[in-house]
Amino acid sequence: MSSPMSNQNLRFAGVSAGVVLALLTGCSTATLPTPHPVAATDTPVLTEEQNLAVLAAVNATLAEASAQRDATLLAPRVTGPALQIRTSQLQVAQVLGDDSLVTVIPDHYQQLIIPTTQSWPRTAFAITDVTEELHPPRLLALEQATAREPYRLWGWVQLRAGVEMPAFADARIGSQEVAPDDTTLRVTPEEAVNQYADLLTNGGGSAFNENFEPLENDHFRFFLATWVAAQQEALSADRVEGTYSLVVRPSGSGIKAVRSADGGALVMAELLLNERLEAVEGAVLSPQTQTAQALLTGQEFTNVLTAQYRDMIALHVPPAGSGEPIRLLGYNHIQVGATVGP
Repeated sequence: MSSPMSNQNLRFAGVSAGVVLALLTGCSTATLPTPHPVAATDTPVLTEEQNLAVLAAVNATLAEASAQRDATLLAPRVTGPALQIRTSQLQVAQVLGDDSLVTVIPDHYQQLIIPTTQSWPRTAFAITDVTEELHPPRLLALEQATAREPYRLWGWVQLRAGVEMPAFADARIGSQEVAPDDTTLRVTPEEAVNQYADLLTNGGGSAFNENFEPLENDHFRFFLATWVAAQQEALSADRVEGTYSLVVRPSGSGIKAVRSADGGALVMAELLLNERLEAVEGAVLSPQTQTAQALLTGQEFTNVLTAQYRDMIALHVPPAGSGEPIRLLGYNHIQVGATVGP
């Protein structure tokens, strides 16, 4: 990395573009087990045809909002973290005049995971197929908040390259939703999300390392660890005397979980990441991403730069008594904010 301080203008390369592409857009197909004919106590709340009709309506809404770069068009079929994230993406697209940072959500599906929950809110899941343009598979969560409301897209993650997905009950039978405080798992879904956030914040210093798969198997943890190391190295350069911090916490927007055939659960949640970089007084920290450049358009840069991310994660939590670790199935890492100054 070249020395940035000759003109008091500090820029960071972070990880190389090749590494970022490999980590964030790996396109190898996820391994999906054959759905199990698991007996359920209730019947599925949607037929496969009804679920596909819901997904078609969601995709039509996403397409219209993207075509017009107008986030106000999302509300009929998008909610929760997905609404916050998509709104930010469309705002950035407006500023840049470019839609390349708006997530593509394919409209063909490998698998439907339909709930048997008879109360509300309730959640259905779908796994998209790899497209001809090689857009990677995504896991979608669709929430119906009340009996009179339509299903809306609540969140999505990109499945990590080569991931082996847990098996689920056949869509014609339906899958049981799992409560955030369910104790039939190795840890409750809420505990799994809290522990993973601690793991991202504290790395090897987290007390929960033993509950999860190794760092080298977890693409998101590896990506963040590499990114953090690059920022710390740049800020430790001569005459910079900078500091770096990254804090990760659950967003409080809720947890979506569904039973897998092994007695474990798929758990999806949103995390908030707050990053702060501060260099010696007089240095200038420039935005490191296109998103930050768009969000900070017209602002004067200083020696302090912060970034905010809304990240979705999907974990597989094994059943209680299992010796298997909690595994990352997929994630999104999407910047939604940036500020300069103290």
